[in-house]
Amino acid sequence: MSTIKGSLTIIYEPPFYKAIFERRFNSTYEVSQINLGPSEPKLTLINDLVMHHWNRIIFFKETVCNSSVSERKINPKRLQRLARKSIQHGVGTKAQQTLQKQLECQKVTRQHNRRTKKILDQEKRYKLHQAKKIQKHKGH
Repeated sequence: MSTIKGSLTIIYEPPFYKAIFERRFNSTYEVSQINLGPSEPKLTLINDLVMHHWNRIIFFKETVCNSSVSERKINPKRLQRLARKSIQHGVGTKAQQTLQKQLECQKVTRQHNRRTKKILDQEKRYKLHQAKKIQKHKGH
C-alpha cells in the first residue's frame, strides 16, 4: 500500500508571504513555492488555492535516498509535537535545497535561451547587412 503525504507551510520572507508545498510518494520528494503577496493570506485564499488551483501548481521532483516515512501509527501527542516543531523552524532544509536547485536550473535555462536568441539576432543582422551591401553594389 502506497500513500501520498503532503504538507503546506506558509512563511513570511519580507516583503512577501510564501506558500511552500511539499509532498512525498514512495521514494519521490517534490516541492513547490508560490508567492501569496505582501498582506497576510486569508484562510479562504489558502483553501481556494488547495481545492481549485492544485493542478496549476508546478512541483520540482527530487528522489529521496532513504525514506523516513514509516507505516506504523504515530501517537497523537507526538504528532502535535512534530507539528509544533515544524512550524517553529519554518521550511525544512530539504525543501530549501530543492527549491534552490530548481532556481539554478531555471537560471541555466534562461541563460541558454538568451544566448541562442542573441546568436540568431546577430546572424539575422549580418545577413541583412550583406543583402544591403549587395544591393548598393548593383547600383540600383
